[in-house]
Amino acid sequence: MANPHGNPDFGVKYRFDYGRDEPLTEQVKAVVSPTVKEELRQLASARNCTVPDLIREALNVYLANQKIENVSA
Repeated sequence: MANPHGNPDFGVKYRFDYGRDEPLTEQVKAVVSPTVKEELRQLASARNCTVPDLIREALNVYLANQKIENVSA
C-alpha cells in the first residue's frame, strides 16, 4: 500500500541525471569470482570512482573496439 504521506512528485519531478547524455535505466548482471570483485573494488577505490562506473567504462571501450573491428573487417 502506498504511503499516504509520501511525495506524489517523487520519481517524476525529482530525478537525478548525473549529467549524462542518456539516462541509465537498464540493468545487466554478471556473476564474478570474489577475487575479481575485490580487484574491481580496489581499482575503483584507487580511481576514486565506483565499481559500476568501471564496468560501464569497460563496456563502452569493448563496444567501441567491436565497432572498429566490424568496420575494418
